[in-house]
Amino acid sequence: AGDTDRIPEMKKVETDIALLPVGGHYTMNADEAIQAAMDFKPALAIPMHYGGAVGTIKDAEKFRNALKGKLDVLIKNRE
Repeated sequence: AGDTDRIPEMKKVETDIALLPVGGHYTMNADEAIQAAMDFKPALAIPMHYGGAVGTIKDAEKFRNALKGKLDVLIKNRE
């Protein structure tokens, strides 16, 4: 998704893997990314744009926890 917000067109996306920003600065925050993931339901969602200049691992964990049982989420180990 790159640096974007949740937009209505996401409901038309068909993909197996989605990388969604969760940092919330010039991008979606974790809550918006959760909603976006539910819009198009990829088999695997990977949160991005956290743990650097914006966002924290907690944003990625919130994303993963909210989607548990709905779709697979992979968080890169930042340690």
